[in-house]
Amino acid sequence: MPSSAVYLNVYDLIEHNDWTYWCGVGIFHSGVEVYGVEYAYGGHEYDAPGVFATNPRQAPGTVTFREPVLVGETDMTPREVYAMVQELGQIFRGNAYHLLQQNCNTFSDELCYRLTGQRAPPWVNRLANFAVSLHCLLPQGWVPPLRPPTAAQAEEQRLLAPGSADLDSSTLSPPSQQPFLVSAPQLVA
Repeated sequence: MPSSAVYLNVYDLIEHNDWTYWCGVGIFHSGVEVYGVEYAYGGHEYDAPGVFATNPRQAPGTVTFREPVLVGETDMTPREVYAMVQELGQIFRGNAYHLLQQNCNTFSDELCYRLTGQRAPPWVNRLANFAVSLHCLLPQGWVPPLRPPTAAQAEEQRLLAPGSADLDSSTLSPPSQQPFLVSAPQLVA
C-alpha cells in the first residue's frame, strides 16, 4: 500500500519575520506537501475553489521559504489525496478567504488533519488566532467580515452535520460545476 510523508511547508510573508517569529507570532503562509505536490489556499474574487497546487517549497508570490515541518504520514493513495483536495476546494472558496478565520493556514491545518490525524503546529496561525480575540483593535479595512452562508449552503451544512437524521443522497445538491483551480498532478497508482 502506498504511503507518503506529509509536510507543512512554512513561508515568511514579511522580510523581517524573524523578529516576530521569536515573539511567537510570526506572519506565515503555509502549504501541505504530499506525494511531491504542495497544496495551498489563497483568495480571489470568484465563487470558485481557492485551492491550488505548486511545486513543493516554491509557493508563488513574495514569500520566502522558512522550513518544512513533518506532520506525519498518510496511507491514502495520490488519487485519494487529490479527491480530498477537490472536496476541500468546495469549502475553501476563493471569495470566502478571510485573513483571520479562513486563510492558507486554516486550509493547511485541515488538510494535515484529514491526511494524518495531526493538526498543524499552533504557532503557524497564532497571529491570526490572537487577532481574532482583538479584532476590535484592527483597522476596519484590514479584515472584511465573513459573508453569511447562502440558504443553500446553510442547508447543506445542516444536512452534512453529524447526527443529521434526514441525510440521503437525494437531498444533497450536486457538486459545483465551476472549474477547480487545482490541476491534477501526475498520479501514480
